[in-house]
Amino acid sequence: MIFPLRSCAVVAFSAIATFAQAGAPDDIAARNSQFETAFNSGNASGVAALYTPDAVVMPPSAAPIEGREGISALWQSFIDAGAADLHLVRSDLEVLGDTANEAGTLSLTVPDGNGGRATFNGKYIVIWKRLDDVWHLDRDIWNETPSE
Repeated sequence: MIFPLRSCAVVAFSAIATFAQAGAPDDIAARNSQFETAFNSGNASGVAALYTPDAVVMPPSAAPIEGREGISALWQSFIDAGAADLHLVRSDLEVLGDTANEAGTLSLTVPDGNGGRATFNGKYIVIWKRLDDVWHLDRDIWNETPSE
């Protein structure tokens, strides 16, 4: 009789895991929206709060930055430099239990150095981690998409 109980537990666990993963795309999309809103309103600490406590951000042509305090300072430096109007577009999401891999594109307006504005277009990869049923960015890397 142990075998049927064990089988039921495995089936129940699989069903729970599948149910938990089913909401992940919408939950992560909502977190991306919070990221955009916080950045676009100049709230770097709000952006940093969306990361895990020991997250790592790997900006282009710079050393990796670890932890929310450093991540907040990074985003604040972009905001202070005049970056605005961040827009993220997911192209792929793979949920693997309490982690998820996301790829997408981004656009951002930045000063062009001549008193005007230019659009930065890039691509990103984020590894998400679910902590206490909330998705957080854990690893974040992006770079510019070359003009054609």
